[in-house]
Amino acid sequence: MITARQMRDDEAVSAAVATVLLFGGVVTIIGLMLISMTPIIEELEGSIKRNDMEIQMRDMAHEITMLSETGMPGDRAEIDLFPVEGEMGWDRLRGGMWYSASWHEGHSMRINGAIDLDKYVEIRHPESKVATVCFEDMRLGPDRPYYYAQDNSVDAFVVTPKHGLAAPLGPVEVVQGDLAYEMLVGGVLRLDSSQGIASSHELTGYVVNGGSGATFIEPTQANPVNGKGRHFTIPLLSGNTTVEVISTDDMMVNWKIDDAESEQIVTMSDGLRMANSWLHQFTVNEDKLLEVNVDTDARVIIVHENSGIATLTGEDSSKLSTDFMLPSQSGNLIIHNPNQDQTTIIWRNGGVSVPGNSTLEVQWPPNNIQNGSLIESNSPVTISWETGNQGMHRITATDTGQDSGLVFNIEDSTNTSISEMGSENGEVQIATHSDGDSGIISLRHDGAKRCLSVNKMASGWIELTLPWKSLNGLPEGQIINSWREGTHPASLEIQMYGEIGERNMSMIATSWAFHTSRLTYEFESSISGLEVAWSSGAVVTNHPEMSPTVLVGPSDRGGPGPRFSATVPSMHPTSDSVSGSGAMEFQMELTMRTSLASFTAYDVRRAWVGPYGTQIAANAANGLDQSEDWIVSPGRLDLLEDYVGWVPIPSHGPSEAVWHTSGEPIQFNLQISSIDVRATEAGI
Repeated sequence: MITARQMRDDEAVSAAVATVLLFGGVVTIIGLMLISMTPIIEELEGSIKRNDMEIQMRDMAHEITMLSETGMPGDRAEIDLFPVEGEMGWDRLRGGMWYSASWHEGHSMRINGAIDLDKYVEIRHPESKVATVCFEDMRLGPDRPYYYAQDNSVDAFVVTPKHGLAAPLGPVEVVQGDLAYEMLVGGVLRLDSSQGIASSHELTGYVVNGGSGATFIEPTQANPVNGKGRHFTIPLLSGNTTVEVISTDDMMVNWKIDDAESEQIVTMSDGLRMANSWLHQFTVNEDKLLEVNVDTDARVIIVHENSGIATLTGEDSSKLSTDFMLPSQSGNLIIHNPNQDQTTIIWRNGGVSVPGNSTLEVQWPPNNIQNGSLIESNSPVTISWETGNQGMHRITATDTGQDSGLVFNIEDSTNTSISEMGSENGEVQIATHSDGDSGIISLRHDGAKRCLSVNKMASGWIELTLPWKSLNGLPEGQIINSWREGTHPASLEIQMYGEIGERNMSMIATSWAFHTSRLTYEFESSISGLEVAWSSGAVVTNHPEMSPTVLVGPSDRGGPGPRFSATVPSMHPTSDSVSGSGAMEFQMELTMRTSLASFTAYDVRRAWVGPYGTQIAANAANGLDQSEDWIVSPGRLDLLEDYVGWVPIPSHGPSEAVWHTSGEPIQFNLQISSIDVRATEAGI
């Protein structure tokens, strides 16, 4: 038998094992390297996504700025966005901003929580006592019509589209019940008032009863300090109408009806407490539109068929006031003194005393007055002017000094109706009084000027309850429906009245709070939750690492000197817009451009609501870091004299900034452009 001898080569085995271990180590190292490099690779991928969309968003922001600042209603712009992965969508609830402007030196207005969807809003005005705050639904956004409630106590609505900075190109759609009417700017429409109406554009005009009446005409844009204006659109009712323009200065009056146009210069008469008056009678055989332009601030009153009653607005923009400008036409003054003490009313070479909590009727004008005139009272009163024996007017609320409030002087309850507005413990009311079966009252939409009495002076925040429903906690669909239906305001104008000198209810300041939709591109890199977004004119991103950055600041204009002008692009998606991860086509249409303010202001502020507010406020302060005054004394606005522009005030709020002009009055101009955008898949 042969025996085989087997031998083991230990060195070979060791070499093989070492080779395997080395290969495994290399694989492990490569794996670890890949794991460690993955975030870098993902971050590079995220940078590609962000940079690509940044370029596209910048182009879109430029198109939107051009459309909103220089476009006319009906103008359109189109742009395609091609996301690299990621998803395009709309954020309708977290976008917004506010502006405020004070109309008196040494006064300011700040707001908080105006668009956070609950029923509370805070205001701050430490300089004097706040008497009244009024809120108005701006109805911004698509599919948010203006509503005008039915009124069974009158015969008809007589309406015309309200003129703006840029009037709508196409017809305004007015819907009543199952019927829809189309009306161009300059047209006049008469509808039965037993049903409410909805309009795609704000309307102006009257509710009319019978064959006569009188009312003051609201200007297209009122001077906030005194409530006067320079342009008036007046629907003339069939028959005879007397139009009177009253001013405290020489004036040139230009009027146009149909294709006929004329003008007249009227000079002031000398004398204490005198005003200037232009009087003209128009006779038409059908309802027509009259346009009146005046080269100075003025008021306009109309009297149809020589009978009616109208409530006067004081020279401080309140209807509970100490100074009034009266028409020259013959009639009677109805003066109500809501104070406990007697008050004295004086005019040129005359006067009268009115006991406390009393109403006095005075024949007007006195024999020595042949023109418009001024009267003064040593305490706030309300005054109505009437002629003939029939008329209809709104009773001034004595707690607010405006048409709406909670406290009214009602002497004849049988001829007075009260309408309630608001809900959830934030109600306000309107009281309407009528004599006889004829009268005219100026038209107001359902969300117009709801006023609350404040009657408080405070250095801190004052909380107020909005006279609308709360949307707190509701899903997005219900919130959008509430904006559409008007049960909660779709952006707010806030007017604040209070003490200025000896006057108790003067207009002090105005704020505008805008709900604006954010267009977002959401993507991932090494982390999720990243975005590039457009919001109210700014392009922003939180890439990389959730770090908020402003790529393009909101557009505004400053200088030369103490001037500031801005146009807010209020862009919202239409109900048929889509979102998703594919290529998207955006069709943007300017539907309306409106001037909100064009007056001298003394304090202008802006704040962003939602993400990126702090960064936008800081980004807007371009050049502030070059100011020697700011370097030496940071935070001291009173010592900042070598810089004009935005100054962030972190102590006031992280996103709040003040337009600084070293105390000089600001020539302030603010516009809002409503842009409807329809987003579809590219190529469809």
